[in-house]
Amino acid sequence: MDDKLISKKDLLTKEGISYGTLYRWKRQGLIPESWFIHKATEIGQATFFPEEKITARIARIKDLKSELSVDQMQELFSANVESFKIPMQDFKDLEIVGRMSITAFTSIFPMKDLLDFNDVFGMYVVDHLMKLSGIYLEDAKQVLRLLCKYLSAEASKEYQLILLRKMGVPMTVLVRGEDEILLEDNAEVIACANLGEFEEALKDQLIA
Repeated sequence: MDDKLISKKDLLTKEGISYGTLYRWKRQGLIPESWFIHKATEIGQATFFPEEKITARIARIKDLKSELSVDQMQELFSANVESFKIPMQDFKDLEIVGRMSITAFTSIFPMKDLLDFNDVFGMYVVDHLMKLSGIYLEDAKQVLRLLCKYLSAEASKEYQLILLRKMGVPMTVLVRGEDEILLEDNAEVIACANLGEFEEALKDQLIA
């Protein structure tokens, strides 16, 4: 089903923004050219937008414009976020992850103040594992160490991350794709995550 469309006039009224603001965001690359849809109407040519996408994007721009530069927002909203950089304090202000995830990261990398996408991704994965699986801070650190080591060497994130515990000792394993992993009887699966799905979820959250 095609996205429901909203006219430019209705959009400006609904969002409380001006014509100039809308087209400035377009020139800055914050709103895709492809979202400006020109259609014939009874009174001539008019511009429409996919309503759900454009309203979500405008809300995101409003939220971020006081915290990020235009260049940073352009990086977020681009298809490629691999070169994204953000100061740690600005990232904290976005409140994408909880305090404990940031604590785990800063305990491993205490001097790192400028984060790239993989740093953010590692904290995002750990944050969800802590919330959904109740993993401990030390477990989170172990996951982060492996992710940071792996992410620096691999472009693909098509792996399953599995956190195990054997006789009280945590172990973290990466399994490519959907390959099956066979465990000893005394090895307990504590948490697992599909890194590809987490990457897409994070990108969706960043560029919504």
